[in-house]
Amino acid sequence: MPRSKHRVGRPYRRARAQMFAIYGTMCHLCGHEDAHTADHLVPVAVDGQQPIDPHAMRPAHGSGNPCPTCRRHCNQERGTKPLASMFRPALHW
Repeated sequence: MPRSKHRVGRPYRRARAQMFAIYGTMCHLCGHEDAHTADHLVPVAVDGQQPIDPHAMRPAHGSGNPCPTCRRHCNQERGTKPLASMFRPALHW
């Protein structure tokens, strides 16, 4: 099985960098800072043919960088679940 275009190559790296420039490093799943992984809003496992688009990704904590606050691996915990079923972002008072 060929590797997904969504995790390798210059177009993906460019879109990932643009995503961080647009959305910063706050994890869209837990609401904490210091996220370094790109989470696809429509999981690649669900639609592997989606275009590489920085607006279709959001920052998240991944296996290589768990959240320093809640220690979750947000992107892996989400997997292919819809966003509505995930835990809610932290409130910032």
